[in-house]
Amino acid sequence: MIRNTIKKYGLISKTFHWYMAGILLFVLLLGNLSEHTPKKYYDFLMSVHNSLGIIIFILVILRLLWRWSNPKPEKINKNKLLNRLSNLAFFIFYFGMFAAPITGYILMNIEGKEVLFFGIELVNIVESNGDFEKLAHNFHGIAGDLLLYTFVLHFIAALYHHFIRRDETLTRIKFNN
Repeated sequence: MIRNTIKKYGLISKTFHWYMAGILLFVLLLGNLSEHTPKKYYDFLMSVHNSLGIIIFILVILRLLWRWSNPKPEKINKNKLLNRLSNLAFFIFYFGMFAAPITGYILMNIEGKEVLFFGIELVNIVESNGDFEKLAHNFHGIAGDLLLYTFVLHFIAALYHHFIRRDETLTRIKFNN
């Protein structure tokens, strides 16, 4: 089943979900590692971090287009509070998946560094400006932190649904369904 139904997610949605989760975790890991890495490895880590961040930005646009063109599986849970929390997590995820790449791109520009996409230099969208470097770094860090904390809460919620509520929330997004 390629497309979503009102009961389950289709192959495309599942692929977006799991591949983006993996890429996102890897990008967050690289971003955090790069702050504690010797200079000889820093440039390589940042190049991969930046390239994958751009891929996340592209994938989140494609994912939203796919989401809007497909039925959305009905919520299993009828608890209004849990559904509101789920909607809030959804909003924070998508906000973060847009904000982190955009602020990262701007941060590189402000620092006067070239933005590389797998070795291809991309155009600068803002001028280098040391006065705003710390502010840009903070915005990018906040976006990354929001993604990380929401990811952790999302993971805990999935386990809660699977092991405590014993509903089909997690099984609907698994590949083997």
